[in-house]
Amino acid sequence: MAQYGISAGQSVAVVWDKSSPVEALKNLVDKLQTLTGDEGQVSVENINQLLQSAHKESSFDIILSGVIPGSTTLHSAEILAEMARILRPGGCLFLSEPVETAVVNNSKVRTPSKLCSALTLSGLVEVKELQRESLSSEEIQSVREHLDYQSDSLLSVRMTGKKPNFEVGSSSQLKLSLAKKTSPPAKPPMDPAAAKLWTLSANDMEDESVHLWPCGRTGEREVKGTGELPAQVGLWKLLPGRRFPLRQLPLPRDAGLQTRRAGAPEQ
Repeated sequence: MAQYGISAGQSVAVVWDKSSPVEALKNLVDKLQTLTGDEGQVSVENINQLLQSAHKESSFDIILSGVIPGSTTLHSAEILAEMARILRPGGCLFLSEPVETAVVNNSKVRTPSKLCSALTLSGLVEVKELQRESLSSEEIQSVREHLDYQSDSLLSVRMTGKKPNFEVGSSSQLKLSLAKKTSPPAKPPMDPAAAKLWTLSANDMEDESVHLWPCGRTGEREVKGTGELPAQVGLWKLLPGRRFPLRQLPLPRDAGLQTRRAGAPEQ
C-alpha cells in the first residue's frame, strides 16, 4: 500500500466492477480504513454507477480503480473525466487496466500509449506508467468472460495521474494596472468676431506690402517697461517711406502667444 502514498485523514475512493473478486475487495478496503484512520474516509463505488453517484467536485484525495487483484477493468473517457472531476486539486488517480501490445484494428482494449493519452485528455497531469506485467491465468479468463476479448498479446499496466492544483475549467481574474490617460485641456472656443477680424482676404495674402505690427490705441510698439506686446496688432500696408493702417486686431488671451522683446530671457 505504500506505493499509493495513503495517510491518515485522507479521503479514498475504491472503484470496482464485476470482474473484481469480492474477497480481494474486502481485504483492500480493510487495509485502507486502517491507513486513513477515524478522520479519514473510504468510499467503495461500482464503475457502472460512478456517473450517477453525484459526488461533489474535489471529494477525494486518492482514487484507486482496477487495482483489486484479479480485476480486468476498462476505463471509458467519461469515467476518466468523472474521476478527474471528483479528485481534489493535487490528488492522484491510480488505475490498472489490461492493454494490447500488438497492433489490432478497432480493438476495445487500448494500447499503453492510448491509455496514457486518455488520462491526459481527462485533465490529469504528470501521467506515467508505474508497472507492466503479464496477466495471470485467472485474469486472462476474466478478459474473455467480462470483456468478450481474446488475445495472446495482452498485458496489465498500472498508471497514475495527478490533478492540477486548480479545478479543471476554473478561471481567475487577472489584475492589470492600466494608467488612466489624462486628456489634454480643452481649447477655449474661438470668438466668431475675432475669427472674422483675423481672416485675411486673398488679396491681402498675395500683397507683399501688407504686414502685421504690434500697436496699442496710441500706436506704441510695446508696453513700456515690460517688453510685452500690447493687446492689439495692426494690419498695415507699407509704401515707400509711409505706412497706412488697414485694420486693428485684438490678440488672443493666451500667455503662450505673448511675444517677448528680442533678447529678453524666457520665464
